[in-house]
Amino acid sequence: MKASLKILVVVAFTTVANVALANVDGANDEKRVEVRAQIFSAKNDMVYVQLEKAGKGKVYIQISDQDGHVLHSESVKEEVKVLKRFDVSNLPAGSYFYQVTNENYTLRKKIEKE
Repeated sequence: MKASLKILVVVAFTTVANVALANVDGANDEKRVEVRAQIFSAKNDMVYVQLEKAGKGKVYIQISDQDGHVLHSESVKEEVKVLKRFDVSNLPAGSYFYQVTNENYTLRKKIEKE
């Protein structure tokens, strides 16, 4: 009888612990935002940032010059698929950095303007 009671207590404790851990893991998954992004340039003085975001949370797009000065910054808030176009024809020749980030992901690409 005592052995059965011990087994029952162990099973109950294990079940409660697993449920508590499952809830913690689920909470972290809700905060995590999966992002897929591509950054590419075209010959027509356009730079494209393609972004597919699954989940809630902000994703930031930032463009800076070779000296680190931020030229453009914006955030994408909701679940979206976005294709952003940036006309760089007015920028002087040089190196520019395009970055897509959130708390779990960073994509940074250097693009040369001739």
